Amino acid sequence: MRREQLRGRGAVVTGGGGGIGRSIAMALAGAGMDVVVADVDVAAAERVRDEVRALGRRAVAVRCDVSQLAEVEALADAAYRELGDIAVLVNNAGVTWRPYRASWDASVDDFAWIMGVNFWGALHGHRAFVPRMAASPLPSHIVNTSSAATLRPVPGHAAYTASKAAIDGFSMAVRAEYEAAGLDIGVTLLYPGPVRTGFAGSERLRPEADRAETRGVVPWSSYTDGQPMRAGAEAPGAIDPDTVGPLVLDAIEHDRPYVMTHPVPPFLAERARQLTEAAPPAPHPSVE
Repeated sequence: MRREQLRGRGAVVTGGGGGIGRSIAMALAGAGMDVVVADVDVAAAERVRDEVRALGRRAVAVRCDVSQLAEVEALADAAYRELGDIAVLVNNAGVTWRPYRASWDASVDDFAWIMGVNFWGALHGHRAFVPRMAASPLPSHIVNTSSAATLRPVPGHAAYTASKAAIDGFSMAVRAEYEAAGLDIGVTLLYPGPVRTGFAGSERLRPEADRAETRGVVPWSSYTDGQPMRAGAEAPGAIDPDTVGPLVLDAIEHDRPYVMTHPVPPFLAERARQLTEAAPPAPHPSVE
């Protein structure tokens, strides 16, 4: 969508209380949009709401656990009630686990928690917002936050990678569906690499009995001679989250299917080569 198609319209950003979500919310506000800042931490959402208002835009803070469909539906109701028209939905809320752990040392509840927020949260966003977006005569756009973890192997991070890979497949399919159905709804996949945020502390959001330190989870470092995995804010090349919002805004304006915060991981080219080698040769065209 062109900048003038965004100005004066509403946006919803889940996980908007800090980090990448805050950066996107501020970039959208800078483009003249009004913003609903949704986060499970309502105090954080309120701080970002106040920052958006300081830019002269309308803003609302809503507490929302995106793993619960009813809460996302209530978020959609509040967004349309307060702003009247939603042009952009950013399904950004997400969680991770620390310490990194082998898939066999993780519990089924670990996987369910991460999938519930990361994948089901994005699905709930589509379910709650798309029918109203489709009914509008104006164009709209959805951004789903994936991860560079789906573009390269990350040992010890199986649940997170699986949840983000599910977002990849879902997003590519629905983008094609919207286009085939003639709906003016764009979809962009955001692939953040290492970003300096507080994301690594996600387990604080779980009940104490489910947290790694309470359960004595075996860390991945026990399999790697004690060398911890350096990821997120601690990884080489980690960037400031404020750089991400402008990249996402540009992708929305140009309806790009993908936006990345870092150079393409070398493994991606190697994976493409391996897939090409694994495929059977194309049949020769028949000659009559």
